[in-house]
Amino acid sequence: MIKILLVDDEAFIRQGIRHTIPWEEHGMEIVGEAANGEDGLKLAIQLAPDIVFTDIQMPVMNGIELARKLNEYLPRTKVIILSAYGNTENFTSAIEVKVSSFVLKNADSGKILESALRVKESILAEYEAQGQNALIQTIYNENQQLIKSDLFAKFLKGEVPLDKFRKRAEKLDIPLPGPSYSLLVASCQTNDNWIVHNLFIRAFEEFQPFVFFIDRTRLVAVLNAGPEGLQGDRMDKAFPGLKPHIFGNSLVVMNRIDALDSFVDCYAMLDKALDGCFWHSEREYTKVSLHDTFTSSEPGQAQFCESKVISAVLSKNPAQMEQALLNYFTFMQENSVSRSRFLESVNRIAVLMEAVMDRQSESHKTIDIIAETETPEEIIELVLSLAKPVKEGESKNVHFAAALDYINRNYNEDLKLADVAKAAYLSTGYLSRIFKHETGYSFKEWLNRIRIDKAKELILNSDLKYYEIAELVGYKDYKYFSAYFSKLCGISAKEYKMQKLTQLHKSGD
Repeated sequence: MIKILLVDDEAFIRQGIRHTIPWEEHGMEIVGEAANGEDGLKLAIQLAPDIVFTDIQMPVMNGIELARKLNEYLPRTKVIILSAYGNTENFTSAIEVKVSSFVLKNADSGKILESALRVKESILAEYEAQGQNALIQTIYNENQQLIKSDLFAKFLKGEVPLDKFRKRAEKLDIPLPGPSYSLLVASCQTNDNWIVHNLFIRAFEEFQPFVFFIDRTRLVAVLNAGPEGLQGDRMDKAFPGLKPHIFGNSLVVMNRIDALDSFVDCYAMLDKALDGCFWHSEREYTKVSLHDTFTSSEPGQAQFCESKVISAVLSKNPAQMEQALLNYFTFMQENSVSRSRFLESVNRIAVLMEAVMDRQSESHKTIDIIAETETPEEIIELVLSLAKPVKEGESKNVHFAAALDYINRNYNEDLKLADVAKAAYLSTGYLSRIFKHETGYSFKEWLNRIRIDKAKELILNSDLKYYEIAELVGYKDYKYFSAYFSKLCGISAKEYKMQKLTQLHKSGD
């Protein structure tokens, strides 16, 4: 029986497809329904359907993105796109993600069935070519990581009890020999979770790592590191290669976890530590122990502090705003208010300041920049800059051009945003605010791209060793250079040189 999953945010569409077509008469059955792409993906991983009918326009995750994820996670699942609009953009996007068919929502049930039957024929042809048992085993093997990850994530969040977890972990052959573990949690910024997953696997290979994403950005690594745990030298060796993919300093680790029944509490503690570690920007990562405590203010106290800022903003007095914001920042830092709560509060203040100061830029752009800012100091500088809008007639372009010029001349130094702002006669916060708008990148991203572009030139036009090139373009540690080069170019520096030399050789033939 061919299994079908329906994914559409309109319940009447799902019910219509389910009940108006005699699926079983044609050797097919509806095995599940979901109202958005994210829930559809989770169901697909659990049910391994042969066919997924999906709408394009849906909340949380649209149909095109769902199809892309299914291609990656369940490559043998066929996707049929449902859409109310048969425009060129939808057709083009569907082709790019290799969907099997495209059906308009207003098509009659016969057309929908016809599309499913065509896809069924192609599935049966694959079954015949490979043998159904072999195919089922292949699908199972491909999704072992996802099945294991889902189980472990639910266990850490307290959704699966220990006894049930033990039994299922044993059946799934999850690598947990013990007797002592290290647990590492990181907030990652990536467009490809599998690349980062594999980087962490390689970095801690000797500890039989089990690595998975607990959501889109939260990575967890369970390491059989023994009673000694992850010593400083081991982390120092692994960290440079991971740093380009970690958001700021959002990496926490706990050693010497001696029993599985401690994992839930340990993860909860690491979760709190991760949300608060950005206040300690001087640390590259944070070690946490079971004896640590995390203090935080009552919500009412933070709201009172925020209200003081709001009163100052409404006064439109720059000096009062600046002092109120500085007091607010000090309070948030001293009370280790979680990053999530801090950002919620800062966003409210930023929206109000944009409106009161009658600035031209849109407030959602400022909020987007704040969300991507890695340190609290940079965030408060950015918000402070909102109290000092550029005067009419002052040339933003001239100052920004000076900032870019300064970067181009000093990229090989230990360059900070504050250095560039000072050289261009701009406030740090204002420069941070306009940098993303003008270049499409944060200052840190732009600087790394400049350095890697200069490194490419040296790789092709000199006989310098790679570590010498790394130092010349501003990386004091070759491991950081290597990691950023691979992230931005998709290949290593050595592979890049060989690739370019091969291309030149072919063009000269």
